[in-house]
Amino acid sequence: MISLIITVLNENKSLGMWLESIASQSILPDELVIVDGGSTDGTWELLQNLKITNVSCVVAQKIGNISSGRNEAIKLATGDIIVVTDAGCIYDKYWFKKIKEAFTERVNVVSTGFGPWFDPSDGQRWYLIAAATTPASNEFKHDWLPSSRSVAFRKKVWEAVGGYPEWLPICEDVIFDLKIKKAGYIIDYIREVLVFWRPRPSFKSYFLQLFRYTRGDGHGKLWFKRQLIRYGVYSVLAVIVILSFYNFDYLILAILAMPFYMKKFWLRYFEYTKNKSLYFRVSGVLLMPFIIAFGDLAKMSGWPIGVSQRLTKRIIFEKY
Repeated sequence: MISLIITVLNENKSLGMWLESIASQSILPDELVIVDGGSTDGTWELLQNLKITNVSCVVAQKIGNISSGRNEAIKLATGDIIVVTDAGCIYDKYWFKKIKEAFTERVNVVSTGFGPWFDPSDGQRWYLIAAATTPASNEFKHDWLPSSRSVAFRKKVWEAVGGYPEWLPICEDVIFDLKIKKAGYIIDYIREVLVFWRPRPSFKSYFLQLFRYTRGDGHGKLWFKRQLIRYGVYSVLAVIVILSFYNFDYLILAILAMPFYMKKFWLRYFEYTKNKSLYFRVSGVLLMPFIIAFGDLAKMSGWPIGVSQRLTKRIIFEKY
């Protein structure tokens, strides 16, 4: 028995597309559990008439953050295996089939690759934001911490680690993953991009996304070295820019060093724009450093705020 669970909040516009993508799977889950977080746009009313042929559908409401919604959905689920995803995603036709087939007797946790999807009318900013925030397909050759857009586990795993951390407003799946690894469970990877979602539609929403993510990192004491490296890189860059006013060679040094920092993002952009014009691709390469710097500013703003909120106990904490 396999249960598919999601939480929703004001997903009236995207829920139909999501349900269509699930209904189009080559095989279907035994059960679908949807927990609404208190929608005010008609999502809850829409869920009252939810029906998928040959799938048992359960809907409920739980006011709280995404962790409390996921925990509530898993409590309601009757399946031994729980598949977790997010509303707003669309799926490869064989996504659910491949997850189901991955569960042998020894397997307790399964994760798949994920990536962006684009509308034909999307402008360049969509591709730039996607390259700044979303791994390319080749990056899934290496292990990763599963995203709750596409992860599955036995219910006993969720019980053993105490569920999703309801004390954390964001980055909850990272803490959940770390608790799974600490408990000794091995994650099995399907190294294919099988789940897709839309990049942020504007630079403002992109900034807020990264700000909230790294604020959550500060809440959870995550990636301390990564944060220090980022501050260090920009501190060195600031010194080089100042020195370049006295000796232009320093600015040339910074330009020559840029590919080492930008390589990953440029490769992503090239993958996402392989069917675009040469101008579209070249101009994106020139713009990408500014997009990354803008995002790094959001990250460097969010992390100290998260740390401050943790130190002043403005959120509730537990060990993981």
